Amino acid sequence: MSNTRPNNSYYDSWHFIEDYLPNYSSRDDVLRDDILLRYYEDDDVCEEDIKWIQEEYQSDKHLVKEELVRLESRFMLESLQAYYGI
Repeated sequence: MSNTRPNNSYYDSWHFIEDYLPNYSSRDDVLRDDILLRYYEDDDVCEEDIKWIQEEYQSDKHLVKEELVRLESRFMLESLQAYYGI
């Protein structure tokens, strides 16, 4: 059986975050992460979002990657705390 997802553990961790991160579907920081990830992966990003990425990160993908790590680490921590009821 072939799995087409490039990195299963990354996507599996996102499933955990989706399930346990409080207010996942309405959080601005989750939307921000999605936009930055699409930019980092050379996916479609609207011009308005590209503008703030240029202003905030100078379009530097290394800075974007650092922000992704910061955001996603916080999401995982919050999800684990919710999962364990802390």
